[in-house]
Amino acid sequence: MFKPRMTHWFALLALLWWGFSLYMLLKPASTEPALIPYFDKIGHFGLFAVQSVLLTLALPQQPWPRLLLMLALWAVLSETLQGMLTADRSPELADALADMLGAACALWAARQLQCTLSSSSGA
Repeated sequence: MFKPRMTHWFALLALLWWGFSLYMLLKPASTEPALIPYFDKIGHFGLFAVQSVLLTLALPQQPWPRLLLMLALWAVLSETLQGMLTADRSPELADALADMLGAACALWAARQLQCTLSSSSGA
């Protein structure tokens, strides 16, 4: 699907996105109330959805269960770090579930796209 050189760029983007998500997940919490209900959960969903797509593009030969496991471990670790390293954040099961839902939805969509592109290029 992608040339090997392209996967290196996606790997770099995945690493940069991971750094951005680490910052977003560990920065001090806003004292302002959210304008959109459950915006925090939407943010978790989005961070992990983008990470999932970037990992899928960076590691196209990896089986999806392995990628999902990697993202599940990151979800648990990120929530644990929030509880250990921040004074104003605490780990929440709902956040981890939003993380995993975002990862699973995006992983499924990315794999569907890969299958579609593979079948159309082989025809």
